[in-house]
Amino acid sequence: MPQILPLMPEVAEVDRGLNPLTWKRRHLVTWAALVVLGGAVGLVFGWVVSPFSRLQQGDAQAMVVAWLHYPEAYWPYVVVGAVTTGLAYYAADLLTGAR
Repeated sequence: MPQILPLMPEVAEVDRGLNPLTWKRRHLVTWAALVVLGGAVGLVFGWVVSPFSRLQQGDAQAMVVAWLHYPEAYWPYVVVGAVTTGLAYYAADLLTGAR
């Protein structure tokens, strides 16, 4: 009897691309660097939308340090930036198949 459906790849072959722990080192380093960069961009965005950045009193460096004493003001932006860039890289890596 002729086979109608093409042969499916092995399950281990398919799952290898889904698991970041089996990625090559350069992909893991790139992923980690992008997550850190996304967190940094989120931190800067958190500063821009913060009321502390609008205060025009005194030294700007002192205001940033004062703002850092209130993590509830900036941690959501850092987490969203890091998670967004991490998921974007993960999705791009899966879609392009560049493992």
